[in-house]
Amino acid sequence: MASRKSDPSALSRPVTWVRELLQRPLKLELRGAQLHVVLGEKAEQQAAASTGTSAGEALRRGHHDLHGLLRRHAETRHLMRHLAFVESEIGRFGSRALKREIPVPVLRKALEQFDLLVQGAPSEGLAYLRARMVEAIEVRGRALEIDEDTETRPGSLEVMEASHSLFDEMEKSWTGQVPLEAANSPARG
Repeated sequence: MASRKSDPSALSRPVTWVRELLQRPLKLELRGAQLHVVLGEKAEQQAAASTGTSAGEALRRGHHDLHGLLRRHAETRHLMRHLAFVESEIGRFGSRALKREIPVPVLRKALEQFDLLVQGAPSEGLAYLRARMVEAIEVRGRALEIDEDTETRPGSLEVMEASHSLFDEMEKSWTGQVPLEAANSPARG
């Protein structure tokens, strides 16, 4: 026992083993009708096993980096509210926030604020997040322009204020002459 106490590597082995054990993620597996909690692979092994990062993982990294920036500079959340909103929505909805949840004008303003905050060489995650924001603005911006164009196309319905006499005149042209008894009778409720 004295030899174990004198050897520092012998003491560190259990600590290293426990540290490595605690760094492994827990996973749920369904075995037959039973649910088992098992240890997953270590994070380094998972990263090495994947050939590249998925779009979701890259977006999560970008969100994490942006969250860290906003947390590091507490007043930034109050000064750059559009960017803080985008960060929180990505945290809640993931990529769906960029595709559907966040209005395009808010994304445009958040991108301006992003560029002010992240000057110089951004991290890989922040660069990816910026690219996704630009893509969402372009794609959804085009969809908004198409919607606006359909509203002003020839033959579309136009609503405007009209005087009572103009309305009566237009009604006659649509339906022909209004019968006298219908025109003179009180309105029915």
